[in-house]
Amino acid sequence: MITVDDDANTELDSTFGDAASDTTSLNSSVLNYHYENGRRYHAYQQGRYLLPNDEHEQDHMDILGHIFSLILSGRLFLAPIAESPQRILDLGTGTGLWAIEMGDMYPSAEVIGNDLSPIQPKMVPPNVVFEVDDIESEWVYKSPFDYIHARFLATAIRDWPRLFDQAFKHLKPGGYAEFMDYDFIYRSDDNTLTENHEMYINCVETVRAASVLGQDACPGPKLKKWAEDAGFADVTQHVFKVPYGPWPKDPKLKEIGAWNQLQALEGLEGWTTALLSRVLKWSQQRIQVHLAKLRDDYRDRKIHAYATLYVVYGQKPGGQAGGGD
Repeated sequence: MITVDDDANTELDSTFGDAASDTTSLNSSVLNYHYENGRRYHAYQQGRYLLPNDEHEQDHMDILGHIFSLILSGRLFLAPIAESPQRILDLGTGTGLWAIEMGDMYPSAEVIGNDLSPIQPKMVPPNVVFEVDDIESEWVYKSPFDYIHARFLATAIRDWPRLFDQAFKHLKPGGYAEFMDYDFIYRSDDNTLTENHEMYINCVETVRAASVLGQDACPGPKLKKWAEDAGFADVTQHVFKVPYGPWPKDPKLKEIGAWNQLQALEGLEGWTTALLSRVLKWSQQRIQVHLAKLRDDYRDRKIHAYATLYVVYGQKPGGQAGGGD
């Protein structure tokens, strides 16, 4: 149970003020992007991924990356990979920040990051390469990898078991794959989040909409079984409670919660609008009213809500065991 800070019971929080961003794009567009409801979406395999890829969403992605770093205490991964990996693959690389950091950490390794959108920077370490690709298509890599990494692919994947099978197939014997994703049904240990709160309603409705499209918005609890079914050995699972808002007493969780509140306010329009409008056929007026109530809930420090993050890694049998990072 997360202990609540004594100062957390004020209704509204303004740790970061209104979520807004003016950071410039990391890369100019090279494809004919699709625009909808004032947001920009990927053009390659149009409609496959429901989140935007515009500058605002890129900022949101980088905030998420910072949160993951805080959760993992500054580590880029948890798997005990070899000391000198030669080939590393980052699935759904987004802005490419994780791949770039891995390229700096392992200068002798070739690091490949793929994504549906070419939004990664051009100035990267010489050992880092970015590709536009759909990871649900058949992988065509000719050489296997020492380590395959994937995080936050919820609502991007329709066939998770096949994704795990392809990762297993394209690993070297002894190599590791690591997956990080959420259970997005929010909870509270002290029952301050109820089914009547807009935060909870949003979870239920977006999960329902994703399921209509054949996508799982809550893959986290299933990662371990998918890894085991694919043939991975020594499958290990770590579970983290990730609070929304700076209400926890624990200093680390308080910082994570403050950043997580910011990312939620930054990203809520992006991750809800497409699902609610395209799938559930909500009007824009209804969506905007919903978003306004949702923002109030995220800022309410009397609501002690959290999501649950799962980190799962496993090893392909054979070869040498990992040597840590």
